Amino acid sequence: MEICPAVEPHKRSLAAEVLRSTGKVRLVARGHSMLPALWPGDLLNIEATSFDRVRAGDTVLFARDDRFLIHRVLDKHEVRHGSTRPSLVTRGDSMPQVDAPVFGEELLGRVVSFERHGHGPAAVPKCSRLRRCLGLLLGSGDRFRSLALRVHGWRSRSAAGNAQLTQTEIGSS
Repeated sequence: MEICPAVEPHKRSLAAEVLRSTGKVRLVARGHSMLPALWPGDLLNIEATSFDRVRAGDTVLFARDDRFLIHRVLDKHEVRHGSTRPSLVTRGDSMPQVDAPVFGEELLGRVVSFERHGHGPAAVPKCSRLRRCLGLLLGSGDRFRSLALRVHGWRSRSAAGNAQLTQTEIGSS
């Protein structure tokens, strides 16, 4: 799941600096690689973490190729690249293949919760077999993914409208 497109390097730099200095940052998700656990528009609450504290199943933020990516950790490995270096094996829930190894210098933080439709915060759901199958279906089929994103967008607008209506009703009482 992409967080900041390549056209916004100053925003990425600022977010990384805020995360390093305060230990926390909130970013809006873009992309579809973590469907159905995380959807475009979800507000992600990210905390800085050390490489040693990351575990399989965690959802992490890392920087690569002038982008921020959010993917799930599958495992930790030792990669031999001249010398042995620890790395993370990551993959988006709707992606068929694992990413290139993620090294400590690329790791920025861990997603501790997210907010959707004005509700939250909630923990990132685990990647069950059912979620993985649905993720692969969403990741492989443009038509199905497009339909799912439209329904999600409709639900988001509906939830926002309901929240606004509730606030109006409370304010006028």
